Amino acid sequence: MNFMEKIIMHIDMNSYFASVEQQANPFLRGKPVGVCAYLSPRGCIIASSKEAKALGIKTGCSVAEARALCPSVILLENEPAKYRTTTERIFRVLEEYTDKLEPYSIDEAFLDLSGWARDLKTAVEIAETIRGRIKKEAGEYLACSVGLARTKFLAKFAGDTAPKGGTFAITEGNLEAALGGRALTDAWGINTRMEKRFAALGIRDLLELKRYDGGRIRRSLGRYGYYLWAGVNGIEVAGVSAGAPAPESGGHSYCLPKKTADKEYLGSVLYKLCEKTGRRLRTLGLEARNITVGFGYVGEGGASRSRKTADNMFTTEEIAAEAFAFLAGCRLLMPVRLLAVSVSRLAPVTGQLSIFGGREKGKDLSRALDRINDKFGEYTVVRGRMFGRETAARDRIGFRKIS
Repeated sequence: MNFMEKIIMHIDMNSYFASVEQQANPFLRGKPVGVCAYLSPRGCIIASSKEAKALGIKTGCSVAEARALCPSVILLENEPAKYRTTTERIFRVLEEYTDKLEPYSIDEAFLDLSGWARDLKTAVEIAETIRGRIKKEAGEYLACSVGLARTKFLAKFAGDTAPKGGTFAITEGNLEAALGGRALTDAWGINTRMEKRFAALGIRDLLELKRYDGGRIRRSLGRYGYYLWAGVNGIEVAGVSAGAPAPESGGHSYCLPKKTADKEYLGSVLYKLCEKTGRRLRTLGLEARNITVGFGYVGEGGASRSRKTADNMFTTEEIAAEAFAFLAGCRLLMPVRLLAVSVSRLAPVTGQLSIFGGREKGKDLSRALDRINDKFGEYTVVRGRMFGRETAARDRIGFRKIS
């Protein structure tokens, strides 16, 4: 089989949120810009411009650390609606070059160009065409890196290691050179824990992983270890899926501006997180069967609980009942700084009836409230528990997986 019989493209927007801000405001161009979850000193930088990165201000840096590194850095609170609108424009361009487009996150996507590009040269030309159209149709200040390979795994690796604003193709001829000297954690899906497990087998970099015996990898590290070995060997395990893959879980967390052990205040914010989680479930037409609720104390420590529920959760009230039961049973030892709610074991909505009855009426009410808020704006109508907390836990967006 020809190594490039299949051609997969990975496209990754560079310094995305910061670049969108610089696109929207020309006065920010050429200056160090950091986009933050929150502007408080402990707020986290979620994206930094290339100018800020050059000064050491990177994703994960706190607001206080960013200002210490560069007092003149321009810090902005994130505006998710702005980034989503730009992403929609970008994805409209991408859709014209394949019938298999898989969004990976708000700033990344995979395109299966098999049948659309005759060869690697044509794929590179498509990449340049896409890059030009993004600048023309989404914003002249937006840049992207492109990776090309025969598999999704290697296309991602190529995109992650491509020069900013450039294209890198991995072929059979340069595969080992591309992997040589690369840390294991440079590859998609290898975290520090897996790195240690590979190290126990004497594998220290990606080239050594490629050359290792696949059978022994599987016996020692199971299916996931074999998946990673297959990835660096150009063996496709999971191809590009048309459309975004169905989520396996979802939820929200919030760093509290008011650090407190007051359960009434915490409960009102917790309800807002349950409402956001429920809204997302209902938008996707899903129900959940598992819930995790947790909190973090100021300093260190906290508590969480994960449990399977008796009935599928669909409404905000069903999610909140579980969350409040957890909070009520906790003895808070110190002020809380973080609250989090997530649901998992997701499945399409069914007509399952609760043994206690009344579940369908609750679903209908939730759908009615959603329709009102969709038409007139979020939190036009809110339940009493959330009154006064409409601005808490504002809309946020992350890079990994569209949510």
